[in-house]
Amino acid sequence: MRNNAGSPNFPRGGLMRALRLVLLAAGLCVLLVGPAEAATPPIGMLKQFRVPTANSQPRFITNGADGNRWFVEGNAPNIGRITPAGDITEFGPACQACLLSDIVQGPGGILYYTSNDPALGRITTSGQILPAVAIPNSIAVGGEIAAHGNEIWFNDFNNDALWRYDTVSGQFTRFDVPEPLDVAVDSAGIVWFPSSVAQAIGRLDPTTGAVSLAPTKGSPSQITVAANGDVWFTDPAPVAGPPPFGEAVGRVHPATMAVTEFPVTPGVRPLGIAASPGAASPFGPVWFTQNAKGNVAAITDQGVITEGKAVKGSDPLGVTVDDTGNPWYAMGSANKIANLQLR
Repeated sequence: MRNNAGSPNFPRGGLMRALRLVLLAAGLCVLLVGPAEAATPPIGMLKQFRVPTANSQPRFITNGADGNRWFVEGNAPNIGRITPAGDITEFGPACQACLLSDIVQGPGGILYYTSNDPALGRITTSGQILPAVAIPNSIAVGGEIAAHGNEIWFNDFNNDALWRYDTVSGQFTRFDVPEPLDVAVDSAGIVWFPSSVAQAIGRLDPTTGAVSLAPTKGSPSQITVAANGDVWFTDPAPVAGPPPFGEAVGRVHPATMAVTEFPVTPGVRPLGIAASPGAASPFGPVWFTQNAKGNVAAITDQGVITEGKAVKGSDPLGVTVDDTGNPWYAMGSANKIANLQLR
C-alpha cells in the first residue's frame, strides 16, 4: 500500500528483545470483540471524479485550508486539488523522478508532502510548488505525514524513525522508534504510530523522547486521532492462532493504553483511516477504506460498521473527512477521487 523504497537497515535483535521486555512489563491487554455489524443497504450518494492524468493512481488525500481537498498521485509526480464541486486541477512535477507518498495541510497556507526523495516537499494552496526542504539524512524516505501547530511529522521506514520539522526554525529532529508505518499527533502534541514489527501502537512523548507500546493482535498499518482523543487504527493483515483473528479496526484509549479491536468482514482489507470532524457523527468517530471491497466505511465506539457503495476493483487507499462529515477518498486503480455525500 505504500512505497517502501529500501528496507530498514539497523540491527533488530537488541531492539526486539527490548520491545518484548517493554510489552511484558506493561501488562497491557488486547480486548477482542465479535465481528462488527455492517449496515445495508449502503448509505449516502457516491460521486466519483476522474483524475485527468491517466493511470496516475491517487494515493492519499487531505483537507486544505482553502476548503478544497488535496491529494498525491502515486504513479505521476503530480499534486492534485479537487473542489467541493469535483473540479480537479493537477500541479507538477512536484518532484523529479520520484514517487509521492502523502500530503498534509501545514501552517501559513502551505501543504507539505513526502516522497521517496530525502526531502520534504511544499506547495501553496494557490498551487505554487516551493523548493523542497532537504532532510538531513541521505537515505531518509518520507512516508505518511501529519501536522500539529508549526510542526510537520512524518515516518521514515528506511531509518525506523519519526521526523519532526519545525516550520518556524527550519530544524529537523529525529526520533528512533520501531518501524513506524504511519503517524498522527493528538491535541496535546503526543505522537502516535503503528508498528508492524512490534505488533503494537506506539506513543512518543516528544518532550522526553519516551516511547510506550500498546500491543495489538495483528500488524497495524494506518492511524488517526478521533475528535474525543481516542486513537484508531486499521489492521489489514490476517493473523493466525487461537483465537483465529483476521483483519480489524482498533481503538486505543490514550490514558490507559488499552486496546479494543473489532474484526471486520474477512477479505475487505481495511487500510486508510480518518477522523470525523466532531464526536457527534451518527456513523461513528472515524471512516476507513476497505481496499479489497472498494468502498469506505464508518465504525462506532461499539464496533457497528456503516458502509458506502462499493466499486469493484477501485482499490481505495487514503481517506479524509470534510467539515460537513462527508468522506473523500482516493480510488487508486479507478484513477478517481470519490465523495460519499451523506446529507
